[in-house]
Amino acid sequence: MLLSTSFWLQGLFACFVEVLGQQKQQVLVVPAMAMELEYRNTFIDVKEEFEDMELMPSRARAQSAPPGRVRRNSFSLEAASEEDAMRSYVGTLSQKTADLTKKLQQDETPSTACGSSPSSTMSSDALDFADSPVGQEGPEHVSVLAEFFPLLSSQGSLAHPEVCRRPCIYFIAGHCENGRGCAYCHMEHTEKTPKLDKRQRTIIQGLSRPQLLELVMHFCHIKAEQAGFLEEAREILGLLAQESAGARPLGQVVADRDLRNLHKTLMRMNFSNLIGLVTHQSANRVGNATPSADLLAASLERLRLHFLPAHA
Repeated sequence: MLLSTSFWLQGLFACFVEVLGQQKQQVLVVPAMAMELEYRNTFIDVKEEFEDMELMPSRARAQSAPPGRVRRNSFSLEAASEEDAMRSYVGTLSQKTADLTKKLQQDETPSTACGSSPSSTMSSDALDFADSPVGQEGPEHVSVLAEFFPLLSSQGSLAHPEVCRRPCIYFIAGHCENGRGCAYCHMEHTEKTPKLDKRQRTIIQGLSRPQLLELVMHFCHIKAEQAGFLEEAREILGLLAQESAGARPLGQVVADRDLRNLHKTLMRMNFSNLIGLVTHQSANRVGNATPSADLLAASLERLRLHFLPAHA
């Protein structure tokens, strides 16, 4: 009960923070009254202090039935601990709200994760197998994209939906300051980027590099064939085939059930996600002595250029 109530209160405060965050560009009107919160009988009460409080008529609040005071002895200590913990937490919310409001009112330019350093502002969860698999673009690539820039929703939207970059979380939230210059996709993605569960990550980490490349190549071939860019993907598929030659069959090292579940997850990934499984593996992986990750990243970038729109 203590844990679930704590999560509820923290979730309520997080929603309030999110609402304030979405109003960064708007003028915030903050009431000139002091607000104090207190936890009482499972309710969060707001005590509003006015200078002429004595002159104001009392306002009736909604009536409801709080939990009874009489509790079983076996729960008395737990209940008391819960009450103390909730009261202490709620007591900090007023100060947190005031600090947040003050910060939002300051004339500071907010930074965006779609800028120069996306990895420094996004959680590790958001980056799990979903980071850009292509590294830094060279000047030639940037100039080519600039020529077709007005035709793209964003730079990262090129080759949507199979070979585009991961979805821009700021565009999804309603506003991306980088607009068409954003390096992430601004097109609609029908579902979240599939992620491997703990069991599947363990399996992937236990595969040799040739086995991993052969597994990825199989699904990349399917994706390219289904989306109609198999010919354009010959280069990157060739790199995968070259390095995966002689791989030991996965059925000899992975249980049938685990392999079926892994296949289901991989089938939901797009082409870029699949290549990302290879390019983001640790450099310490056994058999990872070749610079194939860089070659695959460069090949993927060339593949994306095949999707540049024609001149208007």
